[in-house]
Amino acid sequence: MEEDKVGQYLENGITGGKELHPLQKKKYLGTFQERVITSLTKEQVQTLDFLPELEQKMEDHPDAKLLLNGALPYPSLRPYIQLAEKTHNEFSIVQREENETDIFLVLAAKQEVESPDVKLEKAMPKQEENQEESKQSLLDKIKKLLN
Repeated sequence: MEEDKVGQYLENGITGGKELHPLQKKKYLGTFQERVITSLTKEQVQTLDFLPELEQKMEDHPDAKLLLNGALPYPSLRPYIQLAEKTHNEFSIVQREENETDIFLVLAAKQEVESPDVKLEKAMPKQEENQEESKQSLLDKIKKLLN
């Protein structure tokens, strides 16, 4: 019995012990999925279109930590670092290879959060709304005015 404990202790010392949900932590830049408030892909991070929505989430969760994928060049990460500094949220740059995960930004809480939709969706800009309205027929526009 004592030999089993010693053997286990030595193995944990050499290998670092067992890790809980390693694939999940790899995907979400070192955090568990149930702590993710929101996440962005590489393309979403590079467009900067989601900064206003992300800023709102960061203000709503002042104790959340922003995790950035270090596979992106620093100039691409800088606007998000500035946002974290502005909202007084902690941030970390996590080293991940591009083929390890499709997630390049994670806003994570310290505890589990109930957030069923972690992907940010860009709000439709006014120009796109106007284009949608212009596609309506004249009769539909008149009906809308009369109601």
